[in-house]
Amino acid sequence: MKSLRSWLGLWWISWFGIIGGFLMIGISGIEHESSVASHFSVTLMTVTVQCWIAFFFADDRARKRINGEANTTVVVDLLTMTGTFLAVFTLLGIGFFVVIAPRVP
Repeated sequence: MKSLRSWLGLWWISWFGIIGGFLMIGISGIEHESSVASHFSVTLMTVTVQCWIAFFFADDRARKRINGEANTTVVVDLLTMTGTFLAVFTLLGIGFFVVIAPRVP
C-alpha cells in the first residue's frame, strides 16, 4: 500500500509538469496560428486553467473538511480520479496544439 501511495504522489506531482507543458506549448503556438485556431487556443487554455484552479480550490476545501481515515481515503481517491480526468483533458489539449492547430488555415 505504501508503494501505491508513492506512485500516486508522483502522479500528482506530474500534473504540474503537464500543466506547465500545456501552457508553454499553447502560448508559444498562438503567434504561429491563424485567427480561428488562435481564438480556439486561447479559449482552450482559459477553460483548462480555470478547471485546474477549481480543482485545487476543491482539493483544499475537501482536505480541510475531512475527518477520519476512511473519509481521507475516499476524498483522496475522488481527487485522484478527478485530477486524472483533468490531466487527460490537458494532454489532449497539448495534442491539439501540436497536431491540429498548425494545420488550420
